[in-house]
Amino acid sequence: MNKFHFRFAAIALLALTAQANAGINPEALNQITFQNSTGQTIEYVFVSPSDSQHWSTDILGSSRVMHNGDSLGFFIHYPNRCNSFDIMAIGEYGDAFTMYDFQICDDSEAVVPLHPSALNDVAPDFDMVEVVFENETSYDIQYLFFSPGDSAMWGIDQLDESTILLPGQSVSLLVPAGDADVRYDVQAVDEDWDSYSFYVSVDNSRDRFTFAVEPGDLD
Repeated sequence: MNKFHFRFAAIALLALTAQANAGINPEALNQITFQNSTGQTIEYVFVSPSDSQHWSTDILGSSRVMHNGDSLGFFIHYPNRCNSFDIMAIGEYGDAFTMYDFQICDDSEAVVPLHPSALNDVAPDFDMVEVVFENETSYDIQYLFFSPGDSAMWGIDQLDESTILLPGQSVSLLVPAGDADVRYDVQAVDEDWDSYSFYVSVDNSRDRFTFAVEPGDLD
């Protein structure tokens, strides 16, 4: 299924995934590491659950890139022993590396080596919008998940393996967007492993969306 064709998710599927995305135990997280040896700067990296019709966020965020030689790790959550994800990295010259159904399993950390021959696709032409999350709780947010609503998986933590979102701080993400609203499920996990959940809709009607993680979102 081509993820660049944005579609409305069926109501029944949204109800199903809302139940599937019901809570995260940080002890169940695996790791995925990206290694850039392409000889150029990687400007975007997208990791989306393979059961979704939509690309999720650029996990580098709105102000970060991966320079040649960089390595960057993230935590990732999925419900079964093995699950599949779609990955796309876009270099500074507009070429792309795309891999569908990349399998991640519990018995080993996933590593995605980006080398020169991997950048053999043309980057898609799509609109990007900025999505900002503000921590309005009194606790450090250790994990932030932003998953397409048609997926049964939370997928990748948007804060990478070392970033913590302190009270009052915000994180800025980039999301491919089309004319139709796309629902995303959000879950933040704080330092006490308490979770805050809600959902949002994003389209290309504006350049920037701002959402807050609030005490009232506590599960």
